[in-house]
Amino acid sequence: MKRIKLESSASRDELLDIIKNSELVNDRVKFDENKGKPLIHVREKGERIKIKCEMVGGPTKDNGFLEGTYFVGKLTEKDGKTRLSGIILTAPIYHTLLALLLVFYVYRCISLGAFNPVPLILLVFSIFMFRGEFEKQGTIERYLNRAFRRAEQSTR
Repeated sequence: MKRIKLESSASRDELLDIIKNSELVNDRVKFDENKGKPLIHVREKGERIKIKCEMVGGPTKDNGFLEGTYFVGKLTEKDGKTRLSGIILTAPIYHTLLALLLVFYVYRCISLGAFNPVPLILLVFSIFMFRGEFEKQGTIERYLNRAFRRAEQSTR
């Protein structure tokens, strides 16, 4: 989970148009061809926006397992400044279930006085399984930073 707080002097509509235009934001940016090129999907509902990242053109299909990685936040305009604040999450459904499983595991270890390696193996497996999804957090963060920089350049 990453927190994002950005501010720009561009208007809310200009900034939203730039965020939605991934070709403009990703112009002159090189990506690792083995992982694919990030495709950004933006949905807005009032002040709330949701940004999902999908890697396309890589050797494997990016399925966004259990909600994948996405940004949820608010885009507000006040006093001539546009502010974006929110968080980037990776597979929150899966990680909530995993956290509950680990709490149950610790409880059972204490109550039975025994140790079982299976939940720890599951934890290690999930780290390897979601490594690519966790890398998307940085991709979304850099995308938003570039979008805000491009908005600042267009207002000058």
